[in-house]
Amino acid sequence: MDENHKTPRRSEPERGRNEEQLGKLHMEQDDEQTIHSLQEGLRTMDRLFSPSTPSSAWFEQRIAETHKKQRLRLLRDLLTLWLGALVILYLSYAIATSQPLAFLSLQAAAVIVPIAWLLLRKRVDLHEES
Repeated sequence: MDENHKTPRRSEPERGRNEEQLGKLHMEQDDEQTIHSLQEGLRTMDRLFSPSTPSSAWFEQRIAETHKKQRLRLLRDLLTLWLGALVILYLSYAIATSQPLAFLSLQAAAVIVPIAWLLLRKRVDLHEES
């Protein structure tokens, strides 16, 4: 014991631990106060701005629009698949029968169709963005 103060002497590590524990306690209290003030703020926001849920008709309309878009995409993809298959069959026929006119028309289509598709796709993309 310290003779002047009559209190037990604490070693440096003990004092450091006590200060650490006090720091943690203060931090926990600060955290609790912060959580409480945030919850109060959120309750106030809920009272001032009540959340509005759209009507079921709005949801049904959105679902119908989505189904319509998906159906159109499916039809477009099927049409593209069928046209691709027809072109491949036509190419096979033109090569097998050695018809130069059919082969040249296929070559012209191979140049024109991708350009037309890119232009139409660009127009569709611009329309969807706006």
